[in-house]
Amino acid sequence: MEVTATKTRDQPGRLIDRAHSEPVYLTRHNRRVGAIVDADTLDRMMEAAENLEDVAAYDATKAEGGETVTIDELRRELGL
Repeated sequence: MEVTATKTRDQPGRLIDRAHSEPVYLTRHNRRVGAIVDADTLDRMMEAAENLEDVAAYDATKAEGGETVTIDELRRELGL
């Protein structure tokens, strides 16, 4: 769903409710400038982004010939 940023003032509750089932994109001059998403969805997206950053860092280290550790070694080191 897309709605102009100006119209968000008229219906904030409705848009928040709608965001529970799909992202609500805010537009200005026919360009997406923001979004309203469900908080649980945002949490999952943030966690996924962090995981991707970890994978990218691992790949970069491995490509540089850096030292790697197994997941069990990492857990022991972190006390998990």
